[in-house]
Amino acid sequence: MGLEDSGFSFFYFGSLFCLTLFCFVTLRIYMIRHRNNDRSREDHDIPLILKSRMAKGEIDEDEYHRLKDLLTK
Repeated sequence: MGLEDSGFSFFYFGSLFCLTLFCFVTLRIYMIRHRNNDRSREDHDIPLILKSRMAKGEIDEDEYHRLKDLLTK
């Protein structure tokens, strides 16, 4: 059927397919983790910025809580 013939080799096409599939899965996992890291970093930056502004006296505690609730939603 062609498998015994030396002109056709399924191994090369199968290994190429598996390698391509592995690369796509690896890239997709990397993109998902990278996207989630960006979001979590933004969520942690907001309270830090507001706390530093409150420490400098630019905003008071009530305004801090209002801005934090508004920006984290």
